[in-house]
Amino acid sequence: MHQIPTELLTKSNHWRDDIQFTQDVLGKPFSFTSTWGIFSPEKLDDGSLMLLDYIDFKADDNSIDLGCGYGVLGMTASRECPNGQHLLIDKDFVAVEYAKLNCQKNGLNNAEVQLSNGFFHVDKSRKFSLVMSNLPAKASKEQHYLYLLDAYNAMESGARFYVVTINGLRDFMKRSFTEVFGNSDKIKQGKTYTITMAIKD
Repeated sequence: MHQIPTELLTKSNHWRDDIQFTQDVLGKPFSFTSTWGIFSPEKLDDGSLMLLDYIDFKADDNSIDLGCGYGVLGMTASRECPNGQHLLIDKDFVAVEYAKLNCQKNGLNNAEVQLSNGFFHVDKSRKFSLVMSNLPAKASKEQHYLYLLDAYNAMESGARFYVVTINGLRDFMKRSFTEVFGNSDKIKQGKTYTITMAIKD
């Protein structure tokens, strides 16, 4: 009978433990708990950090973090926009679990986390002045369009939608933002990622 190596079993027990780390975001620390199976579990990903550097946060913004993972975009909006309410959504129940935990452990009382496939389960009467997303490169174009169309319907007049994508998607983002919003602004292009923003007139 095959025996699984003892070393592998020992490592796997460690892998089941929560991953804990602290990292500065916009010059102030957040404490994070994550787990294997969530995007970028051991440290904040470069795309999200780049996006946060270029978002124009306003104190009374009401934001939504679309595809929140374990929560950094929505958590930062919650801290930078203390007079607003902030919703973090993800279709992965594990991500939602850890985003809730991270909002609680960092004392973010103006943030809530919800399981939702895109905007599908978000209260239709709720309106946002700021939409943020680290759009997954592997999502289909149809899925990206649905995100943009549903975001448009959920945004107030004058609201901003910021996305960070890999550079290979920047032309698609320009085209799809222009189709849905009538405008598209490339905020920053780096070696790997591009930040694009659209405004709802």
